[in-house]
Amino acid sequence: MREGFMPRRPAVIPEGVRVGLAGAATVALWFLVYDTATGTPLRTPALLGAALFHGLRDPIDLHVTAGTVLAYTVVHVAVFIVFGVAVAGLFALADRERRVLFGVFMLFCCFEVFAIALGTVAREWLGHAIPAWPFLVANALATVTMLGVTFRHSRRSPRELLVAGE
Repeated sequence: MREGFMPRRPAVIPEGVRVGLAGAATVALWFLVYDTATGTPLRTPALLGAALFHGLRDPIDLHVTAGTVLAYTVVHVAVFIVFGVAVAGLFALADRERRVLFGVFMLFCCFEVFAIALGTVAREWLGHAIPAWPFLVANALATVTMLGVTFRHSRRSPRELLVAGE
């Protein structure tokens, strides 16, 4: 190896941040559209933020405030960035070892289960103030977006994710 030459290392953290921000933005945009269509823009992040930070149990008592929406958004984005870094790390490994793609598949399965469980808990906590289907749509959109961003920079193809057993 030449002196001063270092092999190229994948930029896992910046890629993970991009992936996480893409997923978080997709979910936020979906719920902005959903909430606007149902008559109360920012209701979902306000509900979730009020439940998380203030123990809100009765949606009737909700007051949509910028502070609550912003606080919830910070948590939302942070969780997606952590997930995005995990995805980017696994994809960096998968560029060297194809079998790691199964780990990516399992990570996204866990993401789906976590999102469904979180949505279920939030719905129970808030007396079913938000139907289940918007959470499912948001999660599906985020998954597709994050995989799209990830595959755009990967040497692996989406098809390889599905047939990673070789």
